[in-house]
Amino acid sequence: MYEIKNKLFMRTSAIALATILITLMISSRESLNFANAHASPYDNGTIAHSTHIPPVVLVHGYNEGSWVWSNREHLLSQDHIPFCAVTFLNSDECGSASDHATELNQIIQDVKHLTFSSQVNIVTHSKGGLDARVYLANTRTTDVANLIMIGTHAGDILANFDLTDPCKPAVFDLQVGALDTMATQNPNTIYYIIAGVCLLWPVPNDGLVPLYSVESLGYSTSLGHTPHCHMSLLGRPEYNNALSVFTGE
Repeated sequence: MYEIKNKLFMRTSAIALATILITLMISSRESLNFANAHASPYDNGTIAHSTHIPPVVLVHGYNEGSWVWSNREHLLSQDHIPFCAVTFLNSDECGSASDHATELNQIIQDVKHLTFSSQVNIVTHSKGGLDARVYLANTRTTDVANLIMIGTHAGDILANFDLTDPCKPAVFDLQVGALDTMATQNPNTIYYIIAGVCLLWPVPNDGLVPLYSVESLGYSTSLGHTPHCHMSLLGRPEYNNALSVFTGE
């Protein structure tokens, strides 16, 4: 095992120009583990060289961090699927969809470069799906083969009236009629959804997001429902539903 240190990656965004120091640990199975003492878009993710399986970029949701993917990371590692869990530099848990979309544009380029891949797959939870949709709509990129949105809604009416929520500006992106909820389709990417149905009253929902809201995106394909509530949608059942997309089968 050896280290390649002090590689500088210049990150250009509409807000600022930052230089990120990334330490790459290369193991005997040719996997690259990201470690960084400073703020980094990569957090406890593992990127592995792969010529046939695109890397998976994991994007967390509202008031969450990359920690929500700990179980999913374990499953991806078991199946030797390269991945990284994103930590955004702009406000992270409470950042706006537009800021996160701008950062995703550069993060995807970094992941492609490090894995020698032409495309990636993006998997998101909750608001992370809205962030990714804005990124895809704004860039019209061909870099993303598939977007899998887990528990992503089309706007929550409660967010329109809860003025005390401290997680701003992210909470504004959750409102009904917010611009991110109306992001247009990128024809170069296939969109998938996974929904949880853990409560049947008054309508099928995951305890936070109604099933009809998750399934309201007309150009998406459903990968099925699981009997899990919103914050438990990142387990084995949801992973199994998406596995064929990861492997291209």
